[in-house]
Formats: sequence, C-alpha cells, structure tokens
Amino acid sequence: MDLAVTLPLAVLLALQCLVSAGLLLPRAASKHVAGLLAGLNASTGARSALLTVAGAVAAMTLSACVQLVGVVDTLKGQQFGDRALALTVEQLRALLVVAMGTSNLVLLFLCRALAAEQIAGDRAKLNLDVLQRQAKGLQAEYARATGAAASGAAPGGDEAARLRGRVDALIREKGALQETVDEALAAKKGALAQVEAISAQSKGLEREYDRLLSEHDALRRDHAQATGGRLPAGGGGSKKAE
Repeated sequence: MDLAVTLPLAVLLALQCLVSAGLLLPRAASKHVAGLLAGLNASTGARSALLTVAGAVAAMTLSACVQLVGVVDTLKGQQFGDRALALTVEQLRALLVVAMGTSNLVLLFLCRALAAEQIAGDRAKLNLDVLQRQAKGLQAEYARATGAAASGAAPGGDEAARLRGRVDALIREKGALQETVDEALAAKKGALAQVEAISAQSKGLEREYDRLLSEHDALRRDHAQATGGRLPAGGGGSKKAE
C-alpha cells in the first residue's frame, strides 16, 4: 500500500470530518451544510458518484484486510518480545488503510443520514409553526364569533322566544293530529273486523240454507216414492223460489 492509496483516503477522511463538524454546528449554521447534502442526495449523478466512491473505498479496505492476513500469522508466531511488534512498512500502511477506509465508509453514510434527519426536523418545525398560527387564527375567530353572539343575544331574545313558542305550539298540534289519526285507524280496524264477521256469518247462513234445501228436496223425493208419486201440498221449490 503506497501513497496512491493512503493519500486519497486521508484527503477524503479530512473532508468527511469537515462535513461532520459542519453538521454538528448550531442549527443556524448546520442547516446550510444539511441542505447541500440533501441537494446532492436528490441528484442522480451525485448519488452515483457517491456510490462509486464508497465502492472504491470498500475495495481498498478489503484489499488491505487481505494483506493483513499475514500480519495475523506473524503475531500468532511471535507472542512476546520486541519481535511481536516488528511489522513491515507495508503492513503498517495496510493497517492505516483499513482504519481510514472504515472511518470513511462510516462517515460517508452517517453524514447523509444526519443531514436527512436535520432536514426532516426543520420541515416538521415549519409545519408545527404553520399549525400553531392556524390554531391561533381559529382561536381568535372563535373568540370574535362568541363575543358577537354574546353581544347580539339581548336584541334577538324576544324573536327567539316567539319562535320557540311557535315550535311548541306546532308540536302540540302535531300530537293532537296524531291522536286523531290513531283513533280513526282504530275505528277503521274495528269496522273492518265487524264487516269480516258479518261476511263470515252470511257465508255460514248461506251454507246452512243450501244444506236445509238439499235435505228438503231429499225428503220430498222419499215421500214421493213412498206415496206413489204424489207430492204433498205446499211442496218445496228451488232456491230461488224459496
């Protein structure tokens, strides 16, 4: 690992630290940095460039990790003494690349998330301010309306009482009419019941008359057969003759 790898990582880490420090400033100053990062996040080209840089940093870090496998083997074989720290320059650079690469990746995405949170917080605060102003306006309008109603209650009191009396009279009249209608319906039901009863009685009498007429005709026929065909005086007739 030479300066061609460590120097870009160091410059990128310095820029990330500056951006992080800008986001940690008071809100009046950090909102500009957060707005700049939010604008970059909204751009497709900026997102592609950011992902490309993140991929390159991840590749450098992974390459350094592969190179450090030999360092682990060296430390396993030399547990004590000064030889345990006898690392080569390349191994030290690999350790530095791993540290800077990991820091760059963490700060690269952490700064974006922090900027997004600040922008969301500013928007929520703005919405809250708008809602508070609307609530104050509604309270003022309600106070004005209630004050106007209280001041206008006395002149319109007689009119309200007159209308209330009229409504009560209409309610009483409606109740009386409803009682009349109920009585008429009850009388109608009683009359219909009587008509049905009379009709049933009439049908019963008609059936009884037909039965008696049939019995009378049968008795006449029996009498005619018994007396040789002579009918008694005042013989029966048909239903119409009767």
